[in-house]
Amino acid sequence: MKSRALVASLLFAAALPAFGAPNCGTYAVVGSQCARTVYLGWGIAGQSTQSWLNVYAPPSVSAPITFQMTALNSSLGTSYTGFFGVKSNRQSTTDVLTTAASPISFTAQPGQGTYWVISNTCFNSACTATPPAAFTGSFSTIMFSMQMQILGANATDLALVQLPLLTPKFLDSNGNVTLVEQEVAVEFPVSTAGINSLNEAGTPALRYVLSGASYVDAFLAFSVTNPSATQSLTGTLYLLDFNNNVVASSPIPSIPPLGASGYLLVGRSPGDMLGLFPYSTVLSPTGPEGVFHGTLRVNFSSPAIFLAQEFDGISMLNDIIEP
Repeated sequence: MKSRALVASLLFAAALPAFGAPNCGTYAVVGSQCARTVYLGWGIAGQSTQSWLNVYAPPSVSAPITFQMTALNSSLGTSYTGFFGVKSNRQSTTDVLTTAASPISFTAQPGQGTYWVISNTCFNSACTATPPAAFTGSFSTIMFSMQMQILGANATDLALVQLPLLTPKFLDSNGNVTLVEQEVAVEFPVSTAGINSLNEAGTPALRYVLSGASYVDAFLAFSVTNPSATQSLTGTLYLLDFNNNVVASSPIPSIPPLGASGYLLVGRSPGDMLGLFPYSTVLSPTGPEGVFHGTLRVNFSSPAIFLAQEFDGISMLNDIIEP
């Protein structure tokens, strides 16, 4: 009887959580805290662009919340091994160089928040070097992606935390904002994604036409970020009409581990490498205004972060991404 009681007590003890371990539910346990991992897939800085990063701990949490950058990557990911960082400042502080070795970090008390202005991508410690030749195209030179960890005392607190918000901005020569969009951090990368309302000028003659400062017809830009540290990412993008007919499709060029790519859906001119589809692409059927209205689907070889924006008039609008 004593041996049975001893075995039962040992089994009961083994089933108990380790002493001092927090109740993290479905969240990860990191030391004595619970953790959520989130991704900011498309940030821009430099060349008349900047990004604002906001974090906030709601007053309803029971203990401080820490926001910690755990990875910072250029658009080339692990295929680029040289120096990479960003210049940033938090609220009214002076600019500092942010790298994976000296990350963004902030512990917020309940009801407290902060923001960083990320003004430049850097290729040496003085942030004065010209981007290496491997970086080509306006998006790839100024683009960065970031991984963050949100740490809290328990699962209940973490569930209350609003995800970090990144606000990329395009500036004119006087530093005034000309276009702006907002990106909520992504917690769960997906292998398939879609846009239920795609609008793109149907012919080359109608795309990228300006009337003053306004674009006459809508066009799409999108980004793909590979969160894997070990495997490259490939994919295929499909354009469909509202009868589920495939109008056009294109492979997405391979993206290295931790890399990212930004594209216009259709090129601006013959040979434009920024366009996934060539300049000559014709999309139909169109509405009476000459704009194709349909849907977009993309399939990836492994989980990815897919974001898209529609340029329309003087606006840049976030497209709603569905799984």
